[in-house]
Parts: sequence; C-alpha cells; structure tokens
Amino acid sequence: MRSWLMVLVMLLVTSMQVQADPGKIPMEAFFKDAQFTTMSISPDGQHLAVIYDSGTSNTLAIMDVGLTQIKAKINFGEFMRIGSRIMWPRDDRFILSYSKFVGYLDTRGSPAIYVAYDLDGKNGRQLTVPQRTRYNIISMMPSEPDKVLVTKQHWADEGAAKLFTINIDNGKESYIGGEPRGAQAIIADSDGIPRFAYSYEESDDDEFGKGKNTFYVKQTPSSKWRKAAMPTLYKKGVNISPLGFNADNSIAYVSSDIASKVPSIYAVELATLKTTLVHKETVAEIGGTGRLYNGALEVVSFARDYNRMVFLSEDSEMKKIMMQMYATFGIDETNSDLLVTSFTKDGNKMVFKISSDRDPGVFYLFNRGLDGSQPSIRELAVAKREIDPNMMAKMTPIKFKARDGMELRGYKVLPTTGEAPYPLVQIIHGGPHGPRDYWGWNREAQFLASRGYAVVSVNFRGSGGYGTEFMEAGYNEWGGKMIDDMTDATMYMVDNGYADKDRMCVYGGSYGGYGTLQSLVREPDLYKCGIGYVGVYSLIEFKKSGDIPKRASGRKYLDRVTGTDEARLREFSPALNVDKIKADLFIAHGREDVRVPMEQYEVLSENLKRIGKPYISMVRDEGHGYQQDKNKYDFYNQMESFLAQHLKNLN
Repeated sequence: MRSWLMVLVMLLVTSMQVQADPGKIPMEAFFKDAQFTTMSISPDGQHLAVIYDSGTSNTLAIMDVGLTQIKAKINFGEFMRIGSRIMWPRDDRFILSYSKFVGYLDTRGSPAIYVAYDLDGKNGRQLTVPQRTRYNIISMMPSEPDKVLVTKQHWADEGAAKLFTINIDNGKESYIGGEPRGAQAIIADSDGIPRFAYSYEESDDDEFGKGKNTFYVKQTPSSKWRKAAMPTLYKKGVNISPLGFNADNSIAYVSSDIASKVPSIYAVELATLKTTLVHKETVAEIGGTGRLYNGALEVVSFARDYNRMVFLSEDSEMKKIMMQMYATFGIDETNSDLLVTSFTKDGNKMVFKISSDRDPGVFYLFNRGLDGSQPSIRELAVAKREIDPNMMAKMTPIKFKARDGMELRGYKVLPTTGEAPYPLVQIIHGGPHGPRDYWGWNREAQFLASRGYAVVSVNFRGSGGYGTEFMEAGYNEWGGKMIDDMTDATMYMVDNGYADKDRMCVYGGSYGGYGTLQSLVREPDLYKCGIGYVGVYSLIEFKKSGDIPKRASGRKYLDRVTGTDEARLREFSPALNVDKIKADLFIAHGREDVRVPMEQYEVLSENLKRIGKPYISMVRDEGHGYQQDKNKYDFYNQMESFLAQHLKNLN
C-alpha cells in the first residue's frame, strides 16, 4: 500500500505548483463542455459508462475499464439529455434514461424515457412510454436480473402507483399488484421487496404544499401492508420522506421536519415501528444520500456552508471508505467534495470523484483489495483539462443578518490578483423556490474572478435548502424582501471592504434575471449595470404565458408564490417600472424558451424603447439558457466587454 500512496502524494505535491495571472485563461476554457460529467462502473468491474456533454445534448459511451476502447456510443439528438444515473441490472446490459431539456437552465425537462442496451449499444429496448404516465424504477430485483421493478402512475388512476415488472430484454410489462390502495410513491428495500409507501392529498381549501400524507409499511418482507400513523414523525403540514434502508432491511431511514425548521433523520425499526432520532438538523435540508454496493443507505449530506456528511451508524462501511479517502488525499469537507458514483457488485472496486470550489473534478478508480490484490487508486479522467485549479479563486461561505434580522447565508469569491476593494458582480440564482447556491465549482463565478471581479451570491429568503419556513418567507415577496436580501448581500461586501461601492453590477438568469432588473428598479443608484438572462420581467405576463400556467397545479403554485393582488404584481414587475432604472442594461433571451417565453423579453424591450432607454440586446434560437457553443461564447464575450466598460473603463 505504501508504494501507491507515495506516488499519489508526489502527484499532489506536483499539482500544488502555483501559476499566476488567471486573466490569461481564455473565456472558452470556463464554458467549454466538460470532457466527462459522470462515470459509473459495471457490476463485474470490466466496463465504465461515461457521459460527456456535446453541445445541446450529451452522449453516453461504454468503455473498457482502462478507457482504451469504446464499445458503444449513444446520443438521442438535439436537446435530449441522458440522466446521470446509469443502472446495471446485469454485467452485459445497462439501463439509461433521457429527457428533453431546452436550455441549460431548464432543470425540469420532459418525462424521462428508460431504455435498456447491451454493452455494444445494440438490442436497444425502450422500457417505458410516459404518455400521461409516470414511471419510476424502484429496484433492480437482485433475484430476477432480467427484470426491473417499477411504479407506474397513470392520470386515469389519479396518480395512484401500481407495481409492475419490466423485462429488460424484450420490454414486456407485467402487473404484479399488491400495492396499498391510493399510494402515490412506493420504496423497495435492497432485496427488491416493496416495504414503504405513502400518499399525499391536498384539498382546494389547503394551502399549496400543506396537504395530508398517509403512510404504509410492510413490517416484514412477507407481511401485509399496514397503515402507520407515526405521530412522532408526522402531523399535517410536516414534510416527511422515506430515504432508504440499512444493510439487512430491518431499519427504514426517514427525514422529517416535525422537530425543527429543516428535516432531521430518524431510524424506524420496521418490526416494531420504534423511532429513534439519528441526526437533528437545524440549518440545512438534505442535499444527497450515499449507498453501498449492497444498496444500504449509509450517508446523508447537508449543505449548511460546505457539503457536510452525516453517517448513519458508527460502524458504517461508507464512513471507513470516505475517511480513508480524506486521509489519502489530505482533504476534508471544507476544501473538497468527495462523491462515490458506483461500486462493483462485490464492493471491491469503486469509482469516485473529487472536486472543489477551484477544481471541476477528477475521477478515480479505487481497488480496495478485498479480493487479496494490492490496493490501488488510479486516476481515470479530468473533467476539464483546460482549468488549472491553482489559478482559480477560493469560494468562501458568508453569513449575515438581513435588515429585518433574518439570518442569510451565501458565498463570496475574490480575485487572486489585485487588491480590495474590487469591482463587484452579484450573481442571483434562478428558481427561486427550491434551487439555491452551493459551495463548489461555479464556472461563472470563477470566470468573473479571473477578470478581476469580486463575486457574491446569496441564498435569499425563498431559496431552497433551508427548510419550508425559509422558503415560504419568500412567497409573495419576489420583488420585496427577496430583493432586500440581495441588496443586503451587496452591502455586506461593501461594508466589509471587499467591494468598491462605485463599481458594482448585478446579473442572473431565469428568476435571477428578474432579481437583476427588480434590483435596478428598487436600488437605482446602487448599481452601474445589470445583465438579465432569460429572465422573468412581468409577473402579469408570467401568470399567462409559458409552461407553468398551462396546468391547474401550476396556476395554484404561481398564485401562492407571487400573490394575486394585481397592483402588487405590477409593482413587482420591472418591465412595468422601467422608468425607475438608471443602470445600463444587457438583456439576453432565447426564442425557443418555453419556461420564460419571448413575451417576457418583448414587454421589457417595448417599454424600454417607449421611454428611450438604450440597452444591449442578444436574442438567439435557443431555449431557457444557451447551450450551443457559438451562442454561449458570444454571450460571455459580450458580458466581459459590458462589465469592463462599466466597472473598469470609468474615464
């Protein structure tokens, strides 16, 4: 073991040689598609499934474990993206899913279609047809490797989940039944046996998201379903969700926010339904989960500031593995993210990725030596070879009080050259309810820092990641207190000496575009410029056009989060208040955007023209966020020139 550890240490020391002047890194290096976005290993350890971006879509390749031969390439065409979860029910056959995403800010996409292939990419068989139907693969069925277990929810059944098996070779679908009546989600244990189910009901009188859950449990693999009240975990209005099972399937792990503002983790002994608190969380929601090769849930992550791991037992095998990796690489949770992507069936080999705020990531193969071989770690691939981590800037968590006393968290990125106070760009994330900013690699922040700008991003009230109460604090406050939070983040940077108050700009996409323009309306003397990217600019129009108001649930959602008072909607619509904007504008949009259609750009541009307010415009034949290289590069080139003109070239 000592030999491979010494080689690794030498490589790490070599990589720490510092280079200078990140400003010489071309813009394209930041925004070029990554060489690889994910990797997973086959159950027998002989092959790797790798995914890489290719313009408006992505491609999956099946390669030998040495990455010397490509056995298959699969691409579904323009705007079709393959999901990161590659499933291997057998050594010789794998399953992938793909959806249509029009724009890189389109995070929802069309319903996923699952397809099974042989290793050579042949004998493709579509397994699901999501027409008025939602499918979810809940088990690889270890005892029947020719089949997968799925839940199927059809609109005609009012979303009730039915249990089916699908043959991965011929696509034959077979109803097996046995599900609890009315269940809308079913969770299977690691043996492929459905053990936990729940349903959700929301009446017309209920607030959005404040309906009632009903839970069902199989206390043993062979027992009948039992309705479980679980009063220690749930009452109406509480957010609760099953997460997974332990190694022997005797314990189900469940998250619930009944005891705090954010979900904590509980262990439920299935035989007795006895509940034990495993981890009480007070700040952040669950960011992800980690499972062993046997399907056991062993780790849950929380992103307060950094991505922190919580292991569900002291003798956790995953804990031992990750602690070994931390020690080997000399890293911890405050400077690196360690993601285990896959194991072999016997657990002897695993693929993992190490990334950070300064590094898009490196994939490795770990031979654990469980079969008597020499343990070893081999680098598989670098996500973006164009980026030298030593030239990138550090991302640092920030925490401060908003003007009304609410605690806010976010991140700052300062240039590696020059001296404070720096010209500042605030980046506003989209959503806004659900998404949030995280610590880690951020290509836009790093690009701006390389050009000499300080960057701040705040998880304003309404953002996801901090519990229901924090998210709901942003309801009906899109243009009010949420904008106050953004302004307070900017002033945090000024008051602490990081930002030059006379050289500041604001930028964002989707809701971030809205936040940009509304910040300029609310604070006309604070910013020199603003960049709105595929943004919402009229709340009146937003409730009429696009894909969200097409559904009754979407209209109910918009009424809840934006309000129904027309006077307030007009007050909070920057396109209807352009006369208050003093800053210079750069507005970019996509003609094919279905989330935020061209009507938003048109109402803004028409009103700007009406008052004679000049602005830079960019409109491309793209969706919700530019994906084509030529359009991406054009956008960021113009952004660089625009910012330099207003924040650097002041004479």
